[in-house]
This record gives sequence, structure tokens and C-alpha cells, in this order.
Amino acid sequence: MKHDWDANPVYESAYVKIDASLSPLVILDYKRPRKITAEEVDLILSVADHHLDRKLPYVAFARLHSGTGVLASLQRRMFADWLEVSGTRLQRENVCTVVVTPEPIFRAVLRVVYRFRNPPIRTLTASDVSSAIDLVRTELEHMGERMTPAMEKALLGLSD
Repeated sequence: MKHDWDANPVYESAYVKIDASLSPLVILDYKRPRKITAEEVDLILSVADHHLDRKLPYVAFARLHSGTGVLASLQRRMFADWLEVSGTRLQRENVCTVVVTPEPIFRAVLRVVYRFRNPPIRTLTASDVSSAIDLVRTELEHMGERMTPAMEKALLGLSD
């Protein structure tokens, strides 16, 4: 699915919202991750490619909702394949992902997986939006960017 992120920086369905209007912050709100389509995964990856191709800073803020599960195996495979292909492009100081999941088991699994195999993109986890906002702020500062009031307002709007 082709998408012009400059002309139309927001995509939303019943399953996921992708908001690139606050670049370098891109909000990925996985409302029902097991239901997102392959085309929607392509959109998520295309917004990352949009930033990587232009060598723009990129902070993906991926939020999973309590009780909604994680991505299905097909979608996880698509992400893993993309990570493998994009590995060297992701190894920059101005690219990272902050994953917010209230489920302790999901955070534990991520930590265990990352202990044995570091992801090609700097990945941080948080249990709630409030603590994740601090991570985003720190990452933006690390990249020489700043948290704008619009970014903070959008992230605070995600708080449960």
C-alpha cells in the first residue's frame, strides 16, 4: 500500500493509528494488534522507511493496550524480515523505538529476547505512557531534538 506521509501524515483504522504529524516522533497506537492487516504493517514500515531514506531522526512510540495481546505471528515475521533487511540503516544514533505495554509478561519477554539478541534499533520499554514520555524526551535530547508542547500533549492524550 503506497502512502504519502508528507501529504497525509495520519492513518487510522479500528486496529491501529499511525500519526507521523509530529515527526520525528511517530505514534503507533496498536488498538487491536492481532487484527492489523499485512497492508497496515506495510504502512508502519513505510513511515519508518520514510524517515530512514531521508536520514531524518525517528522515535517510534509504539503503544499496546492492556488485554489486546501482541501482533500475530505473520505480522511479527514481517517486522523481523524488515529489521533484518534494514539493520544497517537502523544503527544510527537518531533512531529508536519506545514500546509501551502494561502487560509485565510482554516486557519480560522483550527483555529476555534482547538479552540474547540486541535489536538493530535501540528499543526501550515502559509500563505506562507517563514513564514512556520521559524516555521519549531523553531520546529526543540524545538526538539533538526537543519535545515540543504538541508532542507532549499528544502523548499525554494517550494516557489511560
